[in-house]
Amino acid sequence: MHAALRTLRAGRAARDLRPSPGGLLLAALLAVGTGVAFAGGGYGQTASAVAVCLTALLSVAVGAMVAGGLGRMLPRRDAALGIVLLLAFALWALIATAWSVRPDRSVAWGALVAAYALAVFVAGAAARITPSARLIAVLALIGGSVLLCGAALVTRLSPDTAVTIGGLDNAIRLRGPLDYWNALGLVAAIGALAAGRQAVDGARPVAWRVLSGAVVPPMIGTLLLSQSRGAIAALVVGIVVVAWSSGAARLRLPAMIAAAAVAAIPLSITGTGRVEGSAVVPQDGRAAVLGGLVAAVLLGGLIALALREVERRVAWDPRRTVGVLRAGAAVGLVALIVGAGVFVVSQGSPGAAATSLRDSVASVDEVAPVSGADRLLSVSSSNRTGWWAEAVGAWADRPLQGWGPSGFGTIRKSYRQDTTEVTQPHSLPLQVLAETGVIGFALLGTALWLLVRVGVRRLRRMREEGVDPRQLALQATLLGAVAAWLVQCGIDWHFDLPGVSIPILAALGVAAAAPAPRRSPVEADGTVAPATIEELDRQLDREERPAAGGALVLTLTLAVALVLAVATVAPVIGDRLASDAQDRLAGGSDARGLKAATSDVALAAALDPFGLKPLEVGRSIAERRGNLLEARRLALRETVRQPDNPDSWSALASVGGALADRSGMRIAAKRAVALDPYGVLAINQLAAALGRRAPPEASPTATATPLRLPEGTVAGTVGTTGGAGATTTTPQGTATPGATTAP
Repeated sequence: MHAALRTLRAGRAARDLRPSPGGLLLAALLAVGTGVAFAGGGYGQTASAVAVCLTALLSVAVGAMVAGGLGRMLPRRDAALGIVLLLAFALWALIATAWSVRPDRSVAWGALVAAYALAVFVAGAAARITPSARLIAVLALIGGSVLLCGAALVTRLSPDTAVTIGGLDNAIRLRGPLDYWNALGLVAAIGALAAGRQAVDGARPVAWRVLSGAVVPPMIGTLLLSQSRGAIAALVVGIVVVAWSSGAARLRLPAMIAAAAVAAIPLSITGTGRVEGSAVVPQDGRAAVLGGLVAAVLLGGLIALALREVERRVAWDPRRTVGVLRAGAAVGLVALIVGAGVFVVSQGSPGAAATSLRDSVASVDEVAPVSGADRLLSVSSSNRTGWWAEAVGAWADRPLQGWGPSGFGTIRKSYRQDTTEVTQPHSLPLQVLAETGVIGFALLGTALWLLVRVGVRRLRRMREEGVDPRQLALQATLLGAVAAWLVQCGIDWHFDLPGVSIPILAALGVAAAAPAPRRSPVEADGTVAPATIEELDRQLDREERPAAGGALVLTLTLAVALVLAVATVAPVIGDRLASDAQDRLAGGSDARGLKAATSDVALAAALDPFGLKPLEVGRSIAERRGNLLEARRLALRETVRQPDNPDSWSALASVGGALADRSGMRIAAKRAVALDPYGVLAINQLAAALGRRAPPEASPTATATPLRLPEGTVAGTVGTTGGAGATTTTPQGTATPGATTAP
């Protein structure tokens, strides 16, 4: 840094000092977030572990820099308190593993939250020593959105057969590398918001504005093709936050987004998919999609250029802006009243209209259309109200500590009224309440509130001091992106996707920790003013020495990184070993192969002490070998590891059926049904177990009036199965373990 100061004194341009260590740290952090987004948003166990480990490694780099003398990297006051509370929330999540219904998932989720806290820490520390931190963060948001939206559009150009959610009908909705349409819609909305604000920034060069405007329509088109209503709502909220905070851009930004939406219509129409065989292809062919994309890019640049010319030719009084906003609000209110009146008339009465609206929103059976424009006009919650009610019920039973992080998918089975399978309630506040209780909710809520409040305070200070309007626009953009993310987290599960959340939390860290820029840090010719040099010199003399507690910061970051690495990498290795053993078993291994698979499973169980998969694979191997007692021992270990998981008890009931253990099968099946009253497998197992209470020889008419079996059927065959290893029941009530039906 002293060398850099001497360079400044020599009169060299400030741009010659780039790239800075802080800028590289921030860019690396944002690259981690965008990189894992290409692995299904980072939701998988391996991708999430990679994100956690890389973020922890960057935090160690920050600790080393602080220990080396850059003590001013550490965030101050409320920003530091917010990061500490995020870490405390992560610690609480890990502590909750002790009573969690899914301890394996709780450990992974707690590690992910710790990585989020470290992401805010790294971003804030980098911003403290990087004057261009806000610009780097905004450009990273735009660049990441362009990459992800571009990859999504490429998948629409080529047949999409890798369907993992909802089948081919749902694959019509564009989802791209994130593998979730609502997540892709949110990324596109944030990218369009950031690029649109740069396109209307009057302090930027014309080439900058045109290039920024060119990418807005493709991202709006991607948003429309994702058909995400929540992402559209998030974009609207982001526009309000950014436009209102940016002063002169209060009307220009909405105009840019609205014009870009019109320019994106051809791309949205041509990019709509249709099912063809086992793939999803463009509705109007690849050439039409490419044409729509090129047209969107060209129109976006022209729109930005046109807005610039309008700014130059039309003098605009701020009072006219207020008038336009009031007129727009009045038109919107009138449209809402008229629409409500038409709806009431169509339903016959206000009461009938209210009932119809309530049923449309809350009914489990009435979900939003799979795809098409009708979906965007639907008010259905797509089952969310039912999941929210389940989360509220779970929280009410354990209000203080919750049921354990990432355990909603298991505990909801005791509260559900249908057979749908879901792992999150699609609402971060309700998820945190149900899984971590009031304590976790208070920690996370306070942490986010403190960080957002600091960012807003810095924005107000920048406006009051009249700093560079470009920096003001960047700060407003970061806060708008965070606002859009928070809105979407309220109705979806993007918090569990590090590919979406890490870039936004990094932006929040920059907005909260980056110091407000000086009025004129650099002269017109690029040299630093003498007063600034003297100020930097005094600051260096004061802060470039090794900071007090720097070694402690380095030690803490190393310890946290090591704990996170062990907590995430060991289960990944165990899962890989169990998967390999499962593949070997499915391939029909011989005795030697089964022995090797058994060894792999034993190691996997040691590396993943909370998971069920190693035990499940080991049980399958034992059954293949005919060692049912070993299979029962492993099934009992499953119930010990996760006693509130109905899958564990269903596995035990299956082994009990294979062993002809009527009492044990009945007890395990009853427990499984008690934990999951709508579980089809558990109900079938219980029915099979109860059928064994009355064997055929106990019936007084079994000998006197025997029933004739269908020709070609073996006596004692089963008509209904109860899962792997379960017994079946004949129409006469006969129960025979392991019976089969003749062809």
